[in-house]
Amino acid sequence: MVSLTKVAGYRIPQALNPDMEVQKQWLFAASADESICQSLSRETGLHPLVADILYRRGYCTPDEVGIFLQPELRQLRDPFLLRHMQEAVELVLPFLRENRHILILGDYDVDGITSTALLLSFLRDAGSRQLDYFIPQRLQHGYGLTSASIDVILSRKPELVITVDNGITARKEVQELQNEGVRVLITDHHLALPDSLPETVTVNPNHPACSYPFKKISGCGVAFKLVMALRKALRDVVWWNEGRPEPNLKQLLDFAALGTVADVVDLRDENRLLVHAGLQLMNNQPRPAIQALKQVKRVDGEITATTLGFKFAPLMNAAGRLYDASLAVELLLSPTLDQALPLAQQLNDMNEERRNLEQGMLTIAFEQAAQQEDQKGLVLASEQFHEGINGIVAARLAEKTFKPTILLSTANPERYTGSGRSAIPDFHLKEALQDCADQLVRFGGHAGAAGCTVAPENLEAFRTAFARVCEDWLPKQLRPQLLLDGKLPQQGPDALLVEQIQQLEPFGAANPEPLFALPIPQEEFQLLKEHHVKWILSRSTEVIGWNFAEQLQGVKPHQLAVTVGFNEFRGQRKIQMLLKEIQA
Repeated sequence: MVSLTKVAGYRIPQALNPDMEVQKQWLFAASADESICQSLSRETGLHPLVADILYRRGYCTPDEVGIFLQPELRQLRDPFLLRHMQEAVELVLPFLRENRHILILGDYDVDGITSTALLLSFLRDAGSRQLDYFIPQRLQHGYGLTSASIDVILSRKPELVITVDNGITARKEVQELQNEGVRVLITDHHLALPDSLPETVTVNPNHPACSYPFKKISGCGVAFKLVMALRKALRDVVWWNEGRPEPNLKQLLDFAALGTVADVVDLRDENRLLVHAGLQLMNNQPRPAIQALKQVKRVDGEITATTLGFKFAPLMNAAGRLYDASLAVELLLSPTLDQALPLAQQLNDMNEERRNLEQGMLTIAFEQAAQQEDQKGLVLASEQFHEGINGIVAARLAEKTFKPTILLSTANPERYTGSGRSAIPDFHLKEALQDCADQLVRFGGHAGAAGCTVAPENLEAFRTAFARVCEDWLPKQLRPQLLLDGKLPQQGPDALLVEQIQQLEPFGAANPEPLFALPIPQEEFQLLKEHHVKWILSRSTEVIGWNFAEQLQGVKPHQLAVTVGFNEFRGQRKIQMLLKEIQA
């Protein structure tokens, strides 16, 4: 049995061989030309380091910087630029006018859950009274529009099905619904091959025939575009009146923000606009669901993108991973705090159950990984692996070992189903599975994440094939990189730099929180509650390292990788740097 150590809030087994955990290579981002950054800094009033960060992220002129720092909803593009949006509106309007039965088919992740809640909320405000929704259960129905889902849908007798965050690959299933007299509108954002595209009205920026200029919208972002178009069309036909007032779509931006952050799409362009505005709504006019989530997760300060990604989203995902994601939809649409609180607590309990299951799976997974340490890719299998949690555990293994990792649940003797993750930017996991197709029943996914099903008798052949692909595709020496945005002085940053760094929020994919190198403080750190460390640099500046006590035992770091921010306590504000990595 391997020993355990606590890392980033989780107890995970130490690798039997210390070399399994790959140490990161620290690299500094290549700075822009000094004269360019000085000019940009002078024209915008930004700290030179902040100007350099923005220039490297593609904001090269004062106008571009101004739009980035002050996003406005008027910058959202016309939804009718999306292929088939006009056809989508023309399809939906008669069902609203005639109050015919509409069913929304969602997905069990946060993007699908928020898309479902957003569209339900709008259609109810638009007067729909024959309105239903269905979110498939992961283990019972599979993802999206499947044959198992169709049985449920047809039993509810809808006349129109609108998919959100799914459906782009369901060619056969869409045809089956249409054969039964059900109209289908697909809204999605995933990629698909031409021969799998449904023959129906389809709104998807990533459809091969769609020329929409921004392809990175989340499923919830596409749903928001649909309601933008529907509201305008209903205004044009004088649908809104005193008894049915035109809804303020700003009130739905909290859904769009939560779905966008949780789906880890690039936080730039329209995604940044939606998240920025949605966070403002959550902090100024939180709906009962947001109030309940804040209470359950003990969020005292301002809600940020980090709050959404690491506190709210895991609760909502837990329902879809273990049970029924409909619970999360009901939470989002709760009309009062009294109704929302018990639902939020129930989701929190599910998330704790998920964490406990994950801890046990990590122990088994690391034991198996140690036995395959000579392989460049890992295929791990156990009857104790839960299908709904395989992806999370695979991601943690891939991050720690820097190896593409697939976890397979073997409890079902007829098929082994699993999820894989690749922490390596140049390793396309779905294409790797394509090279192992002869050993697989089915597979799908994209570069960083994928899923597959294996017949039990093919497990060892698949493991061998995957190891071969990883050996062929990956370089002999492979080392993860830690990219830093700059160096801080020994005493840390000044308040102006911290304030301007905070203006770059919301942070996420394509706009990561800036990371800086800090020389090791001359003062010894203090130990906090046995697991955490703290350096006091001055009365107004400190460094906190959560769960770093064990890593610093007997180690003298050369420098620290930190993010910067403020901490306010009892009316006092301090500059607080958070430790992310140590360089021994």
